[in-house]
Amino acid sequence: MKKTVGMCGCVLAWLCLAVSAVMAQTEVPSLMAACNAQISAKFPQWRLAPVSRDVEEFAKNQKVSPTRVSGDFDGDGRADIALLVFSGPVPVPDYPDRLNALHIAVCMNTRVGVRLFVIDKPYCGDGIAVSRRGDRYYDFEKEAEGTYKVDGVHAYCFEKAGATYQFENGSFRKIVDSD
Repeated sequence: MKKTVGMCGCVLAWLCLAVSAVMAQTEVPSLMAACNAQISAKFPQWRLAPVSRDVEEFAKNQKVSPTRVSGDFDGDGRADIALLVFSGPVPVPDYPDRLNALHIAVCMNTRVGVRLFVIDKPYCGDGIAVSRRGDRYYDFEKEAEGTYKVDGVHAYCFEKAGATYQFENGSFRKIVDSD
């Protein structure tokens, strides 16, 4: 049963990648500029995280980015963006502290400006996608079903596992929704 639900979770993640391409087109250029500035203030040597050839090829075929997604992550009706970033020396494939240097930078587009939230050491680091508000999920850690209350940032291990970060009460909560 867990394998079947897990496979469904992985399929859902790939569908989310396709939908995120549409959302990415609605980004406001000033939001991206403000987001870049805030990330640079936090991580002076940051860059978009490197992805594997498999992830790059899959994302290209789906016409999405595995390192940048848009969604309404705080539920205020404004498009927000999330980036999978790397803060550290240029990585090599077996860089031992790679996961320590990976972060999901979420820029919330609020009424008073852009607000940066950072998710350190994400559950998976191969790429990110969007889990859409209203979609159902199965939480493998809590062994319970639920519904996403707002769009979430899904961090995935390509074709293996993943977790969605859902914004609640001013911070992100992890839901292990792919196995």
